[in-house]
Formats: sequence, structure tokens, C-alpha cells
Amino acid sequence: MSILDIILGALLAFSLYKGIKNGLFVEIASFVSLLLGIYLAIKFSSFMKEIIMKYVSWNPNTIQVTAFLLVFILVVIGVYLLAKFLTGIADFAQLGWLNKLGGGFFRILKTILIVSIFIALFEKVNFDNTFAEKETLDNSIFYNPIKKVAGFVYPSLEKWYETFKEEHAKKKEHTHTETEEKEE
Repeated sequence: MSILDIILGALLAFSLYKGIKNGLFVEIASFVSLLLGIYLAIKFSSFMKEIIMKYVSWNPNTIQVTAFLLVFILVVIGVYLLAKFLTGIADFAQLGWLNKLGGGFFRILKTILIVSIFIALFEKVNFDNTFAEKETLDNSIFYNPIKKVAGFVYPSLEKWYETFKEEHAKKKEHTHTETEEKEE
């Protein structure tokens, strides 16, 4: 067992502990609130920007960033409160142990996902074995299984991002065309 395995094992053990402590609803909420917060902040920051502009006379870029952050924070708070409510229901229904066990499992999966992305980035930097020897990585108990997760997740993320960009570009083009038609 190498130092890398000890670090990865400790990280996974800590994730299990935190997941059991927080419970499934809070763990899912933390993950969903991040994704949903970013998505909704992108989607509705221009709407929020218009509201903020009525009350302040800041630089437009500052207003845009403030609008994005405000929407993001509101979504995170809303999802967190919903998770706490659902945790209370689970505890009341005597399902607290299932909530805790699910939280531990989900937190480990979330940690593996995040670490796998870092490993994929590390692989791009360590192409000539500057930071870690190939033999050390090959003999690791945790490194290669976690690395395989990145091989699955990365293409999915890239495909989703390309689709998202195309849809956003189409909407922008459509809006631009409508604006030109109104001006005529």
C-alpha cells in the first residue's frame, strides 16, 4: 500500500463519515444545489439583473455578477432547507438509519466522482511520469478503479457541455433574429 492509497483511503473514509453524519437528503441536496444553482443562475441572472438595476447604479458587469451570485445563493439555500425538511420527515418516520446509510454511500460516490476528475487532469500533466511513476500508479489499490470512473464521466460531461453550448447558441441566434425583425 503506497502513500497515494493511504491518502485516497483516508479521503474515502472521511467521506463515509461525513455522509453518515449528514444523511442522504443533505448529501444529495449539496450536490443538486451546486448543479441546479449554476444552471438557474445562468438561466435567470439576466432577469435578476433587471431587478437589481432598478435599485442600484453600479457597473453593469458588477450587477451581472451580483445577479448570478444572488440567484445561485437563493437556490442553494432553498435546496438546503428542503433537504433539512426531508431529513426531519425521515427521522420522524423512523427511517433515520436508512437516511444515514444512504448519505454515506452517496458521499463516497460523490468523492469518487470529484477525485476521478482530478485524476483525469493529473494524467494529462503527468504524461511523462514527472510527478508519479507509472509503476506506483499501476500498483495502487484505489488509483486505477477511480481513474476508470473519469473515463466514463468525462465523455458524458463533454457531450452534455457541447449540447448545452449548441442549444444556448441557437437561443441567442433566435433572439438576435427576432430583434432584427422588430427593428425593421
